[in-house]
Amino acid sequence: MKVADWLREALQHGDGFGELYADDARLDASVLGARRRATGPHQIAAILTELFPGPGRLVEWAAKEHPAGVAAWLERVHGEGQAVRQRHYLHVQDRRIARHWIYAAPPRTGAGDGRPAFPLAQLPERSAEVVGHEVMASTGWSGSRIERLRLADGRALIAKRVVPGVDWLGRATGDPGREGLMFATGTFDRMPPDIDHAIVSAHREDGAWWVLMRDVSAELLPDGVRLSRADNRRVLRSLNDMWETFWGQRPEGLASQRDRIGAVAPRISEIERAGLDLLPKQFEAAWEAFAAAVEPDVADPVLQLVDEPAPLCAALDRHGTTLLHGDVRDEQLGLTGDRLVLLDWGIATQGHPAIEYAWYLMHCGWRIDATHDELWEDFRAARAERDDPEAIQLGFLSGLVMYGWILGHSAVVHPDPHERAWATAELDWWVPRARGTLERASL
Repeated sequence: MKVADWLREALQHGDGFGELYADDARLDASVLGARRRATGPHQIAAILTELFPGPGRLVEWAAKEHPAGVAAWLERVHGEGQAVRQRHYLHVQDRRIARHWIYAAPPRTGAGDGRPAFPLAQLPERSAEVVGHEVMASTGWSGSRIERLRLADGRALIAKRVVPGVDWLGRATGDPGREGLMFATGTFDRMPPDIDHAIVSAHREDGAWWVLMRDVSAELLPDGVRLSRADNRRVLRSLNDMWETFWGQRPEGLASQRDRIGAVAPRISEIERAGLDLLPKQFEAAWEAFAAAVEPDVADPVLQLVDEPAPLCAALDRHGTTLLHGDVRDEQLGLTGDRLVLLDWGIATQGHPAIEYAWYLMHCGWRIDATHDELWEDFRAARAERDDPEAIQLGFLSGLVMYGWILGHSAVVHPDPHERAWATAELDWWVPRARGTLERASL
């Protein structure tokens, strides 16, 4: 039997775990309330039997097998309807599990039950007739409630409920209901015309914000589609228009650069121990993987800045700040006509454009038909008279401080050879440049 099938059987029955593991196997499970680690089949079996007591029903099982191991999503229901959803990564040697990582995630079974729906009386057009109303599975990482409203005239609207302090990312960045506040204070009204945020209204009710948007899902970048260098320059032109519009200004409610950069620190895992959000469950193991993948002369100072980014932020602040979207990535981008569709402003930040572009390239560089060097040349050209080589050097370093955990996790933990090759290639580009910054800058 394949290891994935074997694990599936053990999870369904709630026993037999010890048979799966090599004698020196190691388990690292970041689950509700604790990070549990064990070595050897007996210790591992004891923890897994505790996590999966008795028989259960797998309502989700999606496993991908690779030469080095398995990556799987599962959701298990046991007892009186109690649901557990997790992400698993396994390294397999000689048909036994050698390493096993488990990360808790919010279950989908019963998601949304008992939570308030968008108040239809708040539609901007009072005469609009709603003929369909559905809760959507959020593709984001913060856990906000998302609904789609279908109108009689064929239009569709998306409603997002933002509750300050409820989700992990909001807590990490001190979110006061950022998107709603930006709408209410007129920040979106001042956006350059080529930035399409899609928001049509926002109102506050019972301590939460409801943000209503046009449904622009058909305008977003399709999965896997590559971008030309000209496409990337279009993205840059629009972003730079926004950066220039707000240069030196401080719109209300933005995240600080320190909070934005530090939102992925291992300490967030400890703070969010009692939660079920996936990303905080990964930070500790992922940064450990980064330290294993990168030479200490870069890994050690990067990890120090992850724990306390204030020195990096102070250096960036000296080069000027503006309004940053905070999370520019392909899932939230669309190129339509002369507009850049840009969704989800929940971590809009007061910071320097170099960190915005570094984050964007970490997410999207792989799908753009240009080298990283060429893409940074385009950034310098877009910045024109504000071109700042020293700030770009800091951007190289900030890319690893914000995203090194993903690269480490993909290079060391993920069993997919394509994922590993991508992460290794990214590290091969970013690490030497971060090293150069660390040698030049006094942080």
